Amino acid sequence: MNTPRVDRLVLYKHGVALVGRSGPLDGDFELTLRRDDMKDVLKSLTVDIVDGQASVGAISFDSPADPREELAGRNLLLASGDALRGLLDALRGRVVEVRGPDDEPRRGEVIGVDDSGRDRRVLVLRTESGALSLVDLTTARGLELAEEPSRQDLDYLVEKSRAVTAGPNCQLRVQVRGSAELARVYYLVPAPMWRVSYRLVRDGDRLSLAAMGIVHNPLDEDLDDVELTLTTGQPVSFDIDLYQARQVRRTVVQERDRVADDIAMMGAPEAGAALSRSAPAGAAMAAYAEAALDVETADRGEHFEYRMAAPVSLARGSAAMVPLTIAEVEGARRELVWSDGADPAPQITLSFVNSTPVVLEEGPAVIYEDGGYAGEAMLGFTARGANIRLTFAKDLAARCSRDSTTRTVAARVQLAEEAVVEEQRRERLHTLRVDNDHDEPVTVVFEFYAHSEHRVSAVENAIELAPRDQHIRRFEVAAAAHTATAATVLETWSDYTHIEYRNLSHGRLEDWLAGRSLDAKTIGALAGVLDSWEQARRLNARGEQLRQERDEVFTAQTRISEQLEVLGTDGPEGELRARQVGELQRRNAQVAAIEAGIAEVRAESAAALRSATDALAALIG
Repeated sequence: MNTPRVDRLVLYKHGVALVGRSGPLDGDFELTLRRDDMKDVLKSLTVDIVDGQASVGAISFDSPADPREELAGRNLLLASGDALRGLLDALRGRVVEVRGPDDEPRRGEVIGVDDSGRDRRVLVLRTESGALSLVDLTTARGLELAEEPSRQDLDYLVEKSRAVTAGPNCQLRVQVRGSAELARVYYLVPAPMWRVSYRLVRDGDRLSLAAMGIVHNPLDEDLDDVELTLTTGQPVSFDIDLYQARQVRRTVVQERDRVADDIAMMGAPEAGAALSRSAPAGAAMAAYAEAALDVETADRGEHFEYRMAAPVSLARGSAAMVPLTIAEVEGARRELVWSDGADPAPQITLSFVNSTPVVLEEGPAVIYEDGGYAGEAMLGFTARGANIRLTFAKDLAARCSRDSTTRTVAARVQLAEEAVVEEQRRERLHTLRVDNDHDEPVTVVFEFYAHSEHRVSAVENAIELAPRDQHIRRFEVAAAAHTATAATVLETWSDYTHIEYRNLSHGRLEDWLAGRSLDAKTIGALAGVLDSWEQARRLNARGEQLRQERDEVFTAQTRISEQLEVLGTDGPEGELRARQVGELQRRNAQVAAIEAGIAEVRAESAAALRSATDALAALIG
């Protein structure tokens, strides 16, 4: 059986591999696969006849059922060391033909095996005449199964026994009618994610990058001289089990009904999909860029490919590291960088541009300087032309610190429509210090956070660099050998506070006057506004007090009116009634006076508020 050899392997980043086989075909062929791979194989297997008249038929494969259980279910599970006895027990009632030492055949139906004696093993047969025939199995030279069902059971026994000894593997058989000069077979299998490691070699101002891909053989066979492709793409891939049988609960019907609809629903379109003759996509649309060591790259837009131009061999169960690119990068810069933190030692960083023709995947990078190991870092996913910065070591011979002091240098007050806006101009002086224990001068880049709207500038012994982003500011400080150097950087900004006019106080006005934030005339006018509001507040409080007094008088009037309704006009009751009438009249006069007071207070309060409003409008004006 001529199974096409593996000549192509495409490894993806999300745990699958595309296996490609090609070669001539002459009839059926088999694939030996891991049972765990069958789910992906069954959903993806594609056979393409490139050159020839062959056609592809059914694809058969070992079922996932335990072959031992299936043999036991047919009474064909034979114990090791007693295979003949077990087989003859399974053939009871079947016709066999046994050849003895003289090649004389003995034919009959199997009754059983008698091994009651120490060295006795006799097969008991019933002949066609009905007699029992005893055949000494110790001298028998052969046994032939005379009935077709027996031969089929033997075939089943051998097939399932092969599955038992296959361990985690199973056989998949592709039916091919005719022959082909060239056929291609594609399918997916689970695979370990391919990974990348980098080497960065710095020689003076030159920096070279080498990318090495680490790949694992995903198949249970040796791969010799295969075309290997590593891709960063992550096509949609899901896990669906087409290997395990799925039973469908069918509707129970009477004979007069039809079940065609149910049967149609029980079809297996998944198996048909595996017979598609269409092959995977062809060559990349973008041009290939040749990198070092015969590795071709291709940018397909949604993903990036590394294709090994030279064939790769991978033994079963092995892995390899293959070169992806080796190139000198642009914009290389080595810096000592210190950011705020507990560690005074600055970090050693390498910055450069990905000027290589490839997209760099995430992976560890080892840095070599002056022929020796300098440190390592994690290089993240980087598009071509993007900037890279790696921190790989600390400089323990330098110590850095930053101290800051903040002060308010000026204040200004503006009268807006809804509130007073108080602007305070602030200054923060940063003192950057470097203690250099090296025998040569060093330059440290200080990085610290500053709001994007703050202005930051060098004052002394510092050189401003381009910021890393809108918040991280960078300044360069040079320190001579065995000296301590201090530099200063000034950060300035304005703080704005909105104070509603109602929330102003005379104390804040006095502060503004003392600080000359507002002139005396404006302060006086604002004080008048506050006084008018305070007068209106007091008047409103007095009005509320008068309303409470009026309500108390109303309550007393109600009580008096209730008493008058029950008092008589003669005698003592008449005298009491006259006194109550007098009290009611007095209360009425009291109410009138209170009402007049309330009206007067309301008018004065309204006048005070109008005065405050007019004065404030004139100030804002």
